[in-house]
Amino acid sequence: MTNRPRHPKPDANQADIIRDLRASGYTVIDVSTLGGDALDLFVGGYHHIHPGPFWVQVEVKTADGELTDAEREYIFSHPELDILVARCAEDVLRWFGRCDAPARFRAGRGV
Repeated sequence: MTNRPRHPKPDANQADIIRDLRASGYTVIDVSTLGGDALDLFVGGYHHIHPGPFWVQVEVKTADGELTDAEREYIFSHPELDILVARCAEDVLRWFGRCDAPARFRAGRGV
């Protein structure tokens, strides 16, 4: 069951988030155009507190964006997965334990 569009339009801030995460050394796979139950991004990299590489699924939302019913259902039905709702790159950097995020991320853009 899904109420996501078959060919969803990326959130307005998604390109900036992808650019900023890649500039910070993270691998970003954009799956937002898959539609269905797919969330927007897979982000991979090394966590700065816990050892080893990690992947997190990311659902991108604008500052005033809300989860669809299908997104909410997917997230809550998979507690075993690392899933993050991000409004800016800083949200993802914090998940990876990056307290030393560049100043442009600490400026509060989209938070």
